[in-house]
Amino acid sequence: MSESEKKKNNKRNNKEKKNNKRNNKEKNNKGSILVICAHSDDQIIGVGGTMAKYAKEGYDVHTIILSFGESVKPHVKREIIAKTRIKEAQRADKIIGGKSVTFIGLRENHFEEDFKRRGIDKNLKKIIRKLRPAKIFTHSGDDAHPDHRATFRIVLRMYKESKLNADLYAFEVWHLFNIKKRNKPKLVVDTSNTFKTKMKALKTFKSQIDLSTFYNYLVLNNFLFFTIYIRDLINGIKHSTKYAEVFYKVR
Repeated sequence: MSESEKKKNNKRNNKEKKNNKRNNKEKNNKGSILVICAHSDDQIIGVGGTMAKYAKEGYDVHTIILSFGESVKPHVKREIIAKTRIKEAQRADKIIGGKSVTFIGLRENHFEEDFKRRGIDKNLKKIIRKLRPAKIFTHSGDDAHPDHRATFRIVLRMYKESKLNADLYAFEVWHLFNIKKRNKPKLVVDTSNTFKTKMKALKTFKSQIDLSTFYNYLVLNNFLFFTIYIRDLINGIKHSTKYAEVFYKVR
């Protein structure tokens, strides 16, 4: 066999290997899951264990974050805090096995105003159509945080306008329990095997931890972790497992 024939055979074999890898990946892929949230740690607080579980099961897990959360560090320039938030979110996404994180860059407390003014809806709808998610998770419409409520309204409006077939679920961030929704259709996800992964991912958001005073570091930041632990633990007990995340069906 001549050298030219050998090179042709090698190219052919390499091409076949690439095609086989692509075909195997497509076979193993179960679809995509999309999380749309306001700030760069919300997805982990509310959906982290579920995201990690779906990733393990073969789903492509994607996250869209509407803001950089710059108001937590008002003394730091926006572009600096944006870079920090992006790096932290990417680290967290890698830990849970996610496929992508996209930041939109809306100003906090001005979500709907910026969304309309900048004409973001077309681009966001395009991203969602491309991902074709089987499930979409976003904030609850009655969350205590105004940006979370605005996110819910934006997502619901896009969902209706795009006539999506994906299941739409709402997650809690600031409510330990939501009594008003106790009789609504729920999705309960057993996160017993991914709870540690969720907490590990949450710890990557170091810029969210306020070190300005000993009280903030010791009490407030630990209280957040404790609240997440208690909520997931009680949800687990209520549904006969160790840890669980509970979501309320919107559509």
